[in-house]
Amino acid sequence: MIDVALSRSVRVRSYRNAVRDAGRTFRLAPSVDMRAALKRAALAAVPKVEGWTLRVFTLERTKEGERVTALLDGLARAAMGGSDFAAALAAALDGGTVVLAVVARDARRVEQMSSRLSRAAR
Repeated sequence: MIDVALSRSVRVRSYRNAVRDAGRTFRLAPSVDMRAALKRAALAAVPKVEGWTLRVFTLERTKEGERVTALLDGLARAAMGGSDFAAALAAALDGGTVVLAVVARDARRVEQMSSRLSRAAR
């Protein structure tokens, strides 16, 4: 069995009326751009609805022990609910890089998430 580094393995989770994991781990080749792959995975997991506001948040851990995945997961869980909101989180298993894509009918819901993230990052 080949031991794949956690930094090259990705999990995807979606948030709508409930939290759902993709159910598998995706392994990326060494040549793949991690940030771009995470962004594509998160965008693939949210619905594309014309007229809804889309925002993508990308965080990278800057020091050991930072919990950037838990931060974005908590924000998505707090904001989820209703048929007019969806989010998807794609994260490297080592927690070093995380992307959260958020879509909502009302742009204020997306801006509220942005404000919460700004406050939490301080």
